[in-house]
Amino acid sequence: MSQFPPRAFIRMVAELDQEEALPEATQTVPQGELRFLSLRDVLDRLTISRSLLYELIKDPIQPFPAPVHIGRRSVWVKNEVESYMQAILETARKRSLS
Repeated sequence: MSQFPPRAFIRMVAELDQEEALPEATQTVPQGELRFLSLRDVLDRLTISRSLLYELIKDPIQPFPAPVHIGRRSVWVKNEVESYMQAILETARKRSLS
């Protein structure tokens, strides 16, 4: 694997820089630090298998956030993954109290 980021990622960063010049109402980037997680990072955080992750993405009740495709690579937005984990935790705690 190359030590340099793929060209698609470099183009995406350049597009994000251009969006910063736009008014805040037109930006779709969430506030705070925007960070991507690889498949391996997501699997390590959730401690689940790859097949279960893709089943969770298709779950109709509480779907896991879909990946963002950068060229041939799939990545997940860190804030979305953490929000999903927090929602699962809150749901589990509500069930245990009932």
